[in-house]
Amino acid sequence: MRPHKLVVMTDVDGCLLDRASYSHAGADAALDRLRRVGVPVVLCSSKTRAELERIQQELGLSDPFIAENGGALYAPIGAFRSSLAGAIRRAPYDIVEFGKPRRNVADVLRRVAARERVAVATFGDMSVQSVADECGLSLAEARLAKLRDYDEPFRVLSPDPAERARLCRALRSAGLRCFNGGRFDHVTSGANKGLAAVFLHRCYVRDWTDVTTIGLGDDANDVELLKAVDVPVVVRQADEEVTARLAEQVRGARVTSAIGPPGWREAVMAILDEQGLNGVQAGEAGALRSA
Repeated sequence: MRPHKLVVMTDVDGCLLDRASYSHAGADAALDRLRRVGVPVVLCSSKTRAELERIQQELGLSDPFIAENGGALYAPIGAFRSSLAGAIRRAPYDIVEFGKPRRNVADVLRRVAARERVAVATFGDMSVQSVADECGLSLAEARLAKLRDYDEPFRVLSPDPAERARLCRALRSAGLRCFNGGRFDHVTSGANKGLAAVFLHRCYVRDWTDVTTIGLGDDANDVELLKAVDVPVVVRQADEEVTARLAEQVRGARVTSAIGPPGWREAVMAILDEQGLNGVQAGEAGALRSA
């Protein structure tokens, strides 16, 4: 397989970036190798467009990306030879929207929470300082995190898990998707990472014909992404139960031995070794196991 026919689609926090420190140092060697062989790296995250643009700049990436849990695909204009079906052109991107506007999603969340008598704190209601404190971000980073268009993070204020479960059931009945994204729960209009990943795969196939997609994720909101790719990889978390549940949901997924960015590097290096691409590092290929 030629290297330009591989596409990596990856979650960000807990995979490319350390979940606590947001450092990407552990993944840098694999990112460098992907750049050398010309493999696109598609960020696929709950983060906003503005956050992912900053991360792309820091990592030296310029490929399409998927923001806000599949809310929208952002493809740089000219990234593909053919036009993207249904895309909205807002320079510098062709944007394909899969989610409904955030204000609609947030309105339904507030109505359902009030009806169920479950007190919630939403991202929209929080100050920039509160977001920075809660997420371990700088004020500048927190401002980018609040620039949401499709997805509304929130927190149930009661410590009773039954209240959260009741609210999530009610939100699903109202046609929304509710899931845990790490520090916050998230609610969307039904869009998910997998839908956007399948659409993007088709775009690459139109240009290259034969494409193999590699997906990397570490949490419940990555299930659809991992099911949508050819080679799914579960990046291990410190919480073994989360890793085990995700591996169980994605049959045949590989599971890294290392946690976070070192696990991401481990997986990517092993797959590139298997494809016979250059820069082989001894010991990487044997580090993965099938779940």
